[in-house]
Amino acid sequence: MLLDSDACFRAVRARDRRFDGRFFTAVTSTGIYCRPICPVRPPKRENMRFFSSAAAAEGQGFRPCLRCRPERAPGLAPIDAASRLVGAAIAGIEEHALSNSRVGELAASLGVSDRHLRRVTEAELGVSPVELAQTQRLLLAKRLLGETSLNLTDIAFASGFGSLRRFNALFKSRYGLCPRALRGRPEAARGLRCQLEFRPPLAWDRLLA
Repeated sequence: MLLDSDACFRAVRARDRRFDGRFFTAVTSTGIYCRPICPVRPPKRENMRFFSSAAAAEGQGFRPCLRCRPERAPGLAPIDAASRLVGAAIAGIEEHALSNSRVGELAASLGVSDRHLRRVTEAELGVSPVELAQTQRLLLAKRLLGETSLNLTDIAFASGFGSLRRFNALFKSRYGLCPRALRGRPEAARGLRCQLEFRPPLAWDRLLA
């Protein structure tokens, strides 16, 4: 996770709970690291360092705060381990980690066995990693079919499929129709466009500026 130090600083000053567990603040003058919502008075800006994980902060020699208790930050409890693993697996699949490799290779990159990854994914999501990857590919392909003028072969490979034949077969078996039936409106031929969803709040005017 890449951190914007200015955004992190503003979050700490506001004790913004939306960032709790997203990053940690280390203080060079005390050698302690905290959650963004720590109730103690914020230190001077020049003494603050920001880390995306508690492990990264401790790796630099900082100690956990006894007031805000970093180990209690959302997503860090042992009970959240399965969710963290599944989240990492989903991120890997979205980067096409299973396009040309096996589940075992994805699991190894996450530091677990392929059997454990399958068990956790099925328990959390009700599907195997392979089924999850297939759904992600098909949904991306469905968007590209409706929103772009890319040809079917380009869409198949852009979505992570190894061949057009495999893409057509899986699409038809899952959705009951051929990919060509979902081609976008004629105006899509003018170029490539995608709609990006978001969760509010979003500083749209500042983003445009």
